[in-house]
Amino acid sequence: MAALVDGRKLIVVVEDDPNLTAMISEALSLFGQWRFHMLADGQMAKNELPSMGADLILLDLGLPGLDGVSLFKILRGHSKTRHTPIVVITGYPDWELHRMGLQTGFRLQKPFDIQELLGIVQALLSDEGVS
Repeated sequence: MAALVDGRKLIVVVEDDPNLTAMISEALSLFGQWRFHMLADGQMAKNELPSMGADLILLDLGLPGLDGVSLFKILRGHSKTRHTPIVVITGYPDWELHRMGLQTGFRLQKPFDIQELLGIVQALLSDEGVS
C-alpha cells in the first residue's frame, strides 16, 4: 500500500470523458477521506501510475494514447502496481472482456449509479477491505 498523506489514501481515476470525470471527482470529494488524481490518457497513465503509489485505480477501457485493456495488463505486470486494486469502468459486456483477454476482478458497468461506485471504493479502501 502507498504511504498515506494526511491520513488519506490515493485514488487515481484514468478516464477521458470530462463529464464522467467531474461526476466521479465530485462524488469522491464529498467524503473528504480520499485524495484523488485524474489522468485522461492511457500513455500518460502508463508512465505516471507506477511512481504515484495509488491505493486504488479506477480505469476506463476506452482511452486515447494507450487503450485501457493494454494499460490494465501493463499495470498487472509492473512490480509497483501489480497488487493495487483496479476497478475497470466499462460499457463492454463480460463476454467481450473475456474475448479481449481481460480478467478484471472488479468491474463497474456503464452506466452506473454513483452509490455503486462509492460502495466499491469504500469496500476496497477500508482497513478491512480486499487487499
